Amino acid sequence: MAASGEKHSPLEQFEIIPFVHMKAGGVDLSFTNSSLSMIITVAVITLFLTLTVNTRSIIPSRLQLISELMYTFIAQLLSDTVGDNGRRYFPFVFSLFMFVLIGNMVGMVPYQFI
Repeated sequence: MAASGEKHSPLEQFEIIPFVHMKAGGVDLSFTNSSLSMIITVAVITLFLTLTVNTRSIIPSRLQLISELMYTFIAQLLSDTVGDNGRRYFPFVFSLFMFVLIGNMVGMVPYQFI
């Protein structure tokens, strides 16, 4: 909590804090808390899809059903929107969908930027 007389802004939790400062050719390449959040998002996606795809069982688990449902949803959405020519865009669209979905879930953790 803020001390007496100080004002506390709820937006302070969204401040970008650089962990490692790097500059190359006038471009700031610092590793920040936002970068860490994106790496966590990619790690969660990779772990989730790897664990659900690599399981070999006759009866799929709940997680495998969820991953197959997302895969089918995006494939059907792309097929309905673009047609059969959209198959070549599927890996990009599926990756983007998963990144936004899991990134939003990771972003719901309060004060994760501290």
